[in-house]
Amino acid sequence: MESLKLTNIVKRFGDLTVLDGLSVELPLTGITFVVGKSGSGKSVLCRLAVGLLKPDEGTVELLGERVDQLPERRLVALRARVPYLVQGPALLDWLTLEANVALAGKGSANPSRVSRALEQMGLHALKDRFPPQVGPGIRKRTAIARALVLEPTCLLLDEPTTGLDLVAAGQVNEALEAVRAAGLGAVVVSHDYAALERLADRVVEVRQGAIGYQGGKTGFLNAPK
Repeated sequence: MESLKLTNIVKRFGDLTVLDGLSVELPLTGITFVVGKSGSGKSVLCRLAVGLLKPDEGTVELLGERVDQLPERRLVALRARVPYLVQGPALLDWLTLEANVALAGKGSANPSRVSRALEQMGLHALKDRFPPQVGPGIRKRTAIARALVLEPTCLLLDEPTTGLDLVAAGQVNEALEAVRAAGLGAVVVSHDYAALERLADRVVEVRQGAIGYQGGKTGFLNAPK
């Protein structure tokens, strides 16, 4: 099974211990929501997954590779298989949406892959627009399309709907449904319980530096808070 596996993870920032013995294995299929209070370590978990942070203790395995032991050149290749999308769309305002999507793979993306990714995200009619000419939901969909050009196994998304209005958030959620329909997995760090109820196949809650809940969304939503 292709998965993300973190075992006995401890991560500190100075005197603050954010993750304290966390262990979890997530299949990279369907949509997994990672939830928890602000500062609980949700985003740290994703950064550990792709080697942007190193654990102080414990091991991180992604697609069978020991992430915490890989050199940077190997991490770059692994991140192409599991791209990490930060909260902001990170687009270049002076390039069209199509050109931004084509930046995947250092600008050498196959044109047919770019076209397919634009179609998957419902952006083909907007491909000649520039980021300032479209709304935040479309900009986020463009960032997802750029990741899809890499033909990944799974996407890691950090708070994809934070700061968006209902229309823009709905556009992002539709994009995630398209990702699932394409047979790809997604791990979504989010506070958006409406999106969780709509999209999640499973839920992981990070609580006090460890896993507080892991299972189906119904059990999570019905549990006492």
